[in-house]
Amino acid sequence: MPLFQKPRTAMNFQKNEKLFSSRLFRYLARIVILYIFATIFKSFDHTFTEQLGMMDLRGQSFNLVFVLFGLLVWEGATKLGTVIEKRVAHKNASRRLLIIVSLLLIYGLIASIGFGFLYALMDIVLFKRYEAWESFLRVSYDMNVGIFMFYILLLAFNGIIFYYKGWKEYQLQMERLMRENIQAKYDALRNQIDPHFFFNSLSVLTNLVYKSPDLSADYITQLAKTYRYILDKKFENLVPIETELDFLESYLYLIRIRHQNSIQVTVQIDESLRSKGLIPPASLQMLIENAIKHNRFSANDPLLITIVNESGRLIITNHVRKKVSSDISSGIGLENIQKRYNLISGQAISIDQSDELFTVKIPVIIPS
Repeated sequence: MPLFQKPRTAMNFQKNEKLFSSRLFRYLARIVILYIFATIFKSFDHTFTEQLGMMDLRGQSFNLVFVLFGLLVWEGATKLGTVIEKRVAHKNASRRLLIIVSLLLIYGLIASIGFGFLYALMDIVLFKRYEAWESFLRVSYDMNVGIFMFYILLLAFNGIIFYYKGWKEYQLQMERLMRENIQAKYDALRNQIDPHFFFNSLSVLTNLVYKSPDLSADYITQLAKTYRYILDKKFENLVPIETELDFLESYLYLIRIRHQNSIQVTVQIDESLRSKGLIPPASLQMLIENAIKHNRFSANDPLLITIVNESGRLIITNHVRKKVSSDISSGIGLENIQKRYNLISGQAISIDQSDELFTVKIPVIIPS
C-alpha cells in the first residue's frame, strides 16, 4: 500500500488543470482579455464615443488590430521575460527583478508606440481619418500613454500567471521531494528490522546447538519461516492483522523453544478487524520482543502478555518485572514503530506505564 493516495477530487482537478494549462485555452483567454481591453480603450479615442461608433466597422476593425497586435506583444513579452531571466539567473534576486522589469517596460514602450503608429495608419488607409495620426504625433495621453498603461496591465496579469505557475511547480517539486524523503526514511526504519531480528535469533540458536541438535533443526525451520515473512513483507508499508498474527505465531514458537512456558501470550482480536485492519509489519513481534528483553520471567512466574482490540486500536499489555540490570534499549523497538506510524498516517502510538503494567496502544488503519 503506498504511503500517499490521491483522492478522486484531486484527480478530477488534475484533468481540468490540463485543459486550463493547454495552449488553446491560454490563447483563447488572451483573446477575450485583449478584446475587453480594446473595447475599454476605445473610450480614449473620443471619435468613437462622439459618433457612437463603438460597435461599427471602424470600431470592430480597431478591436481586431488591437487583439492581433496584443497577441504578438504578449507572446513577445513572455519569451523576452524568459530569455532575460535565464541571462540574469546568476545575479541576486533584487537586481534580477530590476533588470527584468526595466527591460520589459522598455519593450512595452516600444510596443505602445508601434501600436499607435499601426492604429493611425489603419485609420488613414481604411477610413480616411487623421485624428489618430495627429494624436500619435502629439504623443498624447489619449493614444500612446493610454496604450502603454494597458500594456502594463497586460504585463502585470501575465506576470501573475507566470509566477503563479512557477510557485505551483515549486510546490509540486517540494511535495515530491517530501514524499521521496518520507519514503526513504520509512525504508530505512523498515530495513532496521532485518538485522535486529536476525542477530537476536542467531544468538538464541547458538545456545540451542550445544543443547539439542534436533531442537536446533526445528528452530532453524521456524526461523526460516519467520524470516521469509520479513523478506516477503519488506516492501509493504502495511499488512493485514491476520497476516501479522500468523507470523507472530511462528515467532512465538521460537520463543517457546527457548523459554518453554515462561512467556504466555493471549490474543483476543475481533475476526472482522483481523481481516480488515492494517498495521506495519513486525509491529507486534517487536513489542513482544521488547517486553521479553526488559522483564524478568520464569516457569513458576511467567510473563503475561495480552493483545486485544479496543476503539480502533490494538492494546498490547505486559506485567512489569524489570530486570535488575536491563540492557540499554537500541531505540529500534518503540521508536521504530512510532516513526513508522508518523510517516504512514501521522497517527501516534500511546504508551502507558505503571508499577505493574506496561501498555502500548497502536492504531489500526482501515483502508477506505
